[in-house]
Amino acid sequence: MKTSYILSCLPVLVTILSCSQQPKHPQADLISQSAATAMTDKTIGILADSIDANLAQLEKQSSLVYLQGEQSMYAERYSSNGKAILYVEQRDNGLINSQIKKYYFKNDSLILVQENKKINNDYTDTRIFLRNNIAFNKEQRKANSFSALQTKPYLSLKSIKDNTLKEDDYKQNIRTLDEAIAGNNQYEMLFDQFIDIPGENIIQLKSKAQNGYTASILVKEPDAFIDSLKSNPQNFRNEKLNFKWKVEEKEAVYVPVAAKVTSAKGLNK
Repeated sequence: MKTSYILSCLPVLVTILSCSQQPKHPQADLISQSAATAMTDKTIGILADSIDANLAQLEKQSSLVYLQGEQSMYAERYSSNGKAILYVEQRDNGLINSQIKKYYFKNDSLILVQENKKINNDYTDTRIFLRNNIAFNKEQRKANSFSALQTKPYLSLKSIKDNTLKEDDYKQNIRTLDEAIAGNNQYEMLFDQFIDIPGENIIQLKSKAQNGYTASILVKEPDAFIDSLKSNPQNFRNEKLNFKWKVEEKEAVYVPVAAKVTSAKGLNK
């Protein structure tokens, strides 16, 4: 009797132990599953929800907020055990339009691209599912407000050209996001000026490329490095600076040398 009772409890015990070692989310164990090629749109959606629910437990790296004309852009990369599992690209053009594009990965394979667009008062949420590196399903929902969009069901778009799209078509997008996060190529920024106005200090950067991006970093807490920038900006002009930042409400904020960054953080240059 005792033996049968113990054996009957083993599956429950194994499940409890397994769940205790994973992030606390009902579908979090999907993140660590090995098979990506056999996933359906439903299991991919569950995995994406699980990743979104566990962002605070993933390593996060963020680019600066780059500006070009009225357009702003920044990128985020979330990793688990050194492997990127989510890229987020955010573009904004003031009150006119905005776009958030997410790339979900499993075992280095792209499995889902989700794009949220706002143009004036029109909201669109599109999801493209990939399996074996080929898009096999696309669905979309639309509404005239963000809150209404969340209540709408996704509708399948069956006659869609994206059926022929492969993961290779997105690789350049990912390379561009990696460059934005690392500050390379078109995103390589040089010191331009230090803006010191009452109640606000700003590090102003410019692209190494002509007519390229600019970037501003708000300084809330100065340190010795900021004191040097402020007193002798000419010594740093057109130089690539080495500092850390975090992104708060779509704005890059300087992180003092002695501070620890636990959320979005810039890479040492």
